[in-house]
Amino acid sequence: MQLIDLIEKRRFVGRELLLWLWMESELFEATLETSEHGSFGLWIEKKLVLSLGEESTRIAAPMPGLGREAKEALLRGQLPEAAALRIAWKDDETALAIDAESFALRGLKLRTLLDKATADAGGEVFGGDLVDEMAGKKPGRPKKKRAVDEERERELEEEAAFHERMTMTREVEDLLATLYRDFLALRLSRTWGAVVVPAMRRWAAGESVDVDAYRKARRSKSASAPSKARPEKRR
Repeated sequence: MQLIDLIEKRRFVGRELLLWLWMESELFEATLETSEHGSFGLWIEKKLVLSLGEESTRIAAPMPGLGREAKEALLRGQLPEAAALRIAWKDDETALAIDAESFALRGLKLRTLLDKATADAGGEVFGGDLVDEMAGKKPGRPKKKRAVDEERERELEEEAAFHERMTMTREVEDLLATLYRDFLALRLSRTWGAVVVPAMRRWAAGESVDVDAYRKARRSKSASAPSKARPEKRR
């Protein structure tokens, strides 16, 4: 079997990952965790797209997953195709859009770093060469030299901000990769069919889910034990 065929046969994995994140973000009140990252906030906001074949449901709302329209789409067999996520971690919040089938990230928005206040016009008038001249002193630096230094300082700040943003981007990617790893371990375990799928059905139908029991089952050793049975083939 060629690589492209393998990719096509497994596109549903990303949709199930997004569905799992959606459900757990609601069950756990937008607070998820991994062993490497500890607790962090994650929820769907502003946009959610579900589809099955030619049928598609697009929802734009502050919390699109909470409405009945989204759950009714699930009951009709639609799965998440794309969603906008908000991640709160390390006293910071990151917004991004994720495509389920390709696991591609778009519109990553990080907080602005190195937000230094610039001097206002009044500060420039009364804090530079004019004060020195009024006091009978020569300026400490020529204006041309000062302009070059200020330009270099701005360049260094921009470089520092760029490296900070790249570090934060890598951290977000690592967090999502860890969630994907945890999902795969759960998806290939007995717990998926015995615990997760029944909980998903109740949650989608608007029925109550025993969150404490679900959390306990998720954390049990069985979640990391692969099932001997072969997964059903998707038609």
